[in-house]
Amino acid sequence: MKNIDTTSSNDVANLLNNASNIIAITSHEFKTPLTAISASVELLAARLHSNQQMDAFYEKNLSRITTEIFRLNNMLDEMLTINTIMSGRMTLNKQIVDVVQLLITLRSNYFADPEDTRSFELIVSGIPQGIYADYNQLNRIFVNLVSNAFKFSREKAPVVEVDFEHHQVVIRIIDDGIGIPADDLPQLFQPFFRASNVNEIGGTGLGLSIVKTFVQENNGTITVNSVAGEGSTFTLTFLYYSDSL
Repeated sequence: MKNIDTTSSNDVANLLNNASNIIAITSHEFKTPLTAISASVELLAARLHSNQQMDAFYEKNLSRITTEIFRLNNMLDEMLTINTIMSGRMTLNKQIVDVVQLLITLRSNYFADPEDTRSFELIVSGIPQGIYADYNQLNRIFVNLVSNAFKFSREKAPVVEVDFEHHQVVIRIIDDGIGIPADDLPQLFQPFFRASNVNEIGGTGLGLSIVKTFVQENNGTITVNSVAGEGSTFTLTFLYYSDSL
């Protein structure tokens, strides 16, 4: 005699909702001690400097702690974001966004790694126009893609091309990195998927999934062209404000 599954759709929904709440609460709780650790590291570094006791050993290890805190915070942010997306709680706050100014601001504040002093090259063509998008989501898109371009590139700094065409802006993030194997490209934007050649490089496999969701929510498109061992180009398109209404 077959067992009958009596679990109702409401029970499943409640389980999923509870799981979502647990993820959100846990992620937020992890952020509290990380903030305390970060503050303590800053105080310790300041004390060592003021007492003229900061040497190469302390500097190296304090820098490593700071880097790992940053990575953990980034991982928690990605977990919170993907949880918000999957639970249907994502909200949009669209406004007219100056893409070039956003990228200039990002470039002035951004380094791929505390020890990496490279900056990406920004090339703009055409007549700049604003797009209608959620500023914070657009910023997350560019931070993730540029971060990956730095992370996976070799000697050359990444290049960001912004081409203002007739009805849309086309943005390309180009690197000369390790590239993506052809077999991995179809799954690249799936949650938790990581390309087969990045095992030694940190990451959660959530970033590109979040990027694609944000791009689509802002009426854009994203594609990737890549050759393993030669580099990758991520191409984004967004309609201008006047054409998106």
